[in-house]
Amino acid sequence: MIELEGFAVYLDKIERAQEWMAFLKERQDAVNATLAPEHITVERIFSLSFNDRIYLCWYSEQTAPSPDVAESANPIDQVHVAFWRECIDETVPSMKFRLENEFVNPDMISE
Repeated sequence: MIELEGFAVYLDKIERAQEWMAFLKERQDAVNATLAPEHITVERIFSLSFNDRIYLCWYSEQTAPSPDVAESANPIDQVHVAFWRECIDETVPSMKFRLENEFVNPDMISE
């Protein structure tokens, strides 16, 4: 399963959202350790400026649906959820992207 979805950041929380991304990057190993229990093989976060709003966009590749991260006991997940609640404006509809095509370099496929 591949997903890409973007979420609006509150207009007054852009700096705080940047701190959130720095928090995740500074704890790369701890964040990576949260992925397996969530069935995630790859997760990437992009930022996008659109219609005078900043969006944080999550790209993930998963082997199965992820459990609700808000219910995780992992300290990294708990801080991540706290940042989410502080920074993401859920009154603005998210941007859901639909995968149309996928291209893979045949030299990169392992058998």
